[in-house]
Amino acid sequence: MKSMNLLRIYGATLLIALTAGMSACKNEEAPVTTPTTAEAAIGGEKISFDVDIAGLPSDDLRMLIQENMQGGKHAGLKFVWNPGDKETLYLAFKRADAPGSKLQIHKSSLTILKKEGSVYKARVNVDAPYGIDPTKEKIMVAGAIGVTGINATGGAIVPNPHSFYSSGEAYTLPMYFAPTQLRAKEDPKTKQKGYYADNLTFHFYGAMVGATIDNTDGNMTYSPHEITLKTDALTTEGTIQLFDYETDSNNKSVPKWKTTQNASTMQRIYFEQGDVAVGKKHTYYFWAVPTKFDGRREMLMEFRTDAYDETLGATESDITTKWHVKQLAASKVHRLPLELPAPKGDLIITEVFIGGGTYGGATAWEFYNPTNKPIDLKDYYIQRFDYCKTGNSPSTWYSSNKPTYESRLLPDPNLLFQDGLGVASSIDKSGDYGIRRGILPPHKSAVFYTAAVVNKGMMPQFRNRDGLVYLFNIAAETGILSNYSADKRQYAQAFYAPRFDVKGEQYRSRHRIVRKTSSSKGGSKTKGGSCTCETIDAFFWYTNGIRAQYPTATYFRKPGRDLPRKEMQINHNSDWVMRHRYEALDWGYRFSYYYDRDRVKTPALGIHWMEDTSTGSTIPGASTKNGYIYERPIFAPDYSKDKMGFDELKAQAKLYKYIPPMWWTKERALAADR
Repeated sequence: MKSMNLLRIYGATLLIALTAGMSACKNEEAPVTTPTTAEAAIGGEKISFDVDIAGLPSDDLRMLIQENMQGGKHAGLKFVWNPGDKETLYLAFKRADAPGSKLQIHKSSLTILKKEGSVYKARVNVDAPYGIDPTKEKIMVAGAIGVTGINATGGAIVPNPHSFYSSGEAYTLPMYFAPTQLRAKEDPKTKQKGYYADNLTFHFYGAMVGATIDNTDGNMTYSPHEITLKTDALTTEGTIQLFDYETDSNNKSVPKWKTTQNASTMQRIYFEQGDVAVGKKHTYYFWAVPTKFDGRREMLMEFRTDAYDETLGATESDITTKWHVKQLAASKVHRLPLELPAPKGDLIITEVFIGGGTYGGATAWEFYNPTNKPIDLKDYYIQRFDYCKTGNSPSTWYSSNKPTYESRLLPDPNLLFQDGLGVASSIDKSGDYGIRRGILPPHKSAVFYTAAVVNKGMMPQFRNRDGLVYLFNIAAETGILSNYSADKRQYAQAFYAPRFDVKGEQYRSRHRIVRKTSSSKGGSKTKGGSCTCETIDAFFWYTNGIRAQYPTATYFRKPGRDLPRKEMQINHNSDWVMRHRYEALDWGYRFSYYYDRDRVKTPALGIHWMEDTSTGSTIPGASTKNGYIYERPIFAPDYSKDKMGFDELKAQAKLYKYIPPMWWTKERALAADR
């Protein structure tokens, strides 16, 4: 859905007249386009149609143009053509005088030549099927654009929009022209034979439906990329039966629609129509074929940041709503009556490093502010819940509300680890931003790492990373790595991830972040104090009866998955991916890899590290230059498995090399840290 054609959205049908040689013409004496020698040599006669695309946008279209403007550009919707633009066209040829004869399908293209006033001039060139002779046979031709082909029964195939977007093609909504007789005409001077057809006109098929997201009271930019529906009020995938007609709701003769979708089908619509900014509303439009019915039909609608993946399955929904709708008219633009509130953001965990050892003192945690407002870290705490080895049921394995350790996410300066050599191992940029210590600005990160974790000598890089405001080095569990301080070790305990060996299995602690607010004047936010405590986000915290098992590794929150979760999602398409342990490399980036179309056909499969400054398909060989994309690839395991060792997770991962979604471009990745 990278770009979408002028035909994509409109309330009034646009007409495209195709003629042989000149403009649309019913007169058989009209001159015929003469094929060149090269064209004639292809085999079969050359059919050349000059194309006029006329008609002004309706009021609905002008409204859509305005609604989908972002930063002075159309957000995924293309409403104008430029010379040289092409549209893929499929044509079906059928012998009307020979029932049961096989259709012949040809793929061609429509090329925009120029614009004259409000009319676009374009051309279609296609090879005529071998063996047809319109002078002796009654040959009917029908065609469609905005489809991926025509099947053997004359059905123009309308897929999910993802089919176009994933291949980098423009997405034009379905249009068709009705079966029209193909005629032959010989130029009296050159004796060259050519073909033309009477009054060929493309018509828009189906309807446009819009759903509005209201972010006027929100606190973070919302970027949905999938709408899912369960309803029999409309369908979104199927075939336009080009040679089989019926009467629609407007009492017009239109091709029949054939689909396997019904009320129980989860209809998934992938799109890229921009963001809805804080304080704004945005209507997201999708194409559909209305169903004929009386009364009202139920519609379940969900919005998702990330789309369904054929390998990993569905993601968690961000917005869910249900209501009843009346029948929608065909060839119209509809805006559904509800304005859906955008989800709100809060502090989230975006990266966790788990080192080796039973005690679990080698860890690093990254916390990120996805909102447009500053967050005060002094109001947030990390809680650790240890596994109870004597427990015998899900309710006794972990406490639900009494953490084993708890620490505020703003350490006292005297609780930070001090390197014995006098080398700075913590960073505080609050002075650079003119803010109080502990304030985390919008789209910025705070990283905590224990003294048992190596920062790879990357302190200069950390200082230069725009997304990193705080780097807190805290104590490890013993000796010199704790500065021999019980207070420093006590503070750091909540960040540790100990391992518990039980009958050959290794279970881990669970963690969550909470926000505390005093419930009365003078109330305390410390453990056991008088305050309210709200769960904000979680790491291997869930209530589905599965014990936490996670190996030594680095864990990343997927790009765009910025909504806080009170429970961690642990299916294949959860918010989390992982890689073989490599700490420090990505600290300070929301997600340090983006999707690069220039690298799709390389071993990188489209992955580009933020600090890899090379361009095109040439990728640095050194891991330190390419972000370890080959040596230590990121993958998407199923965290609900019984065996949670690293090798087991890697072996059962359905998607071994995780690739950022196509919409996570370099521009979006950079914006996430601004």
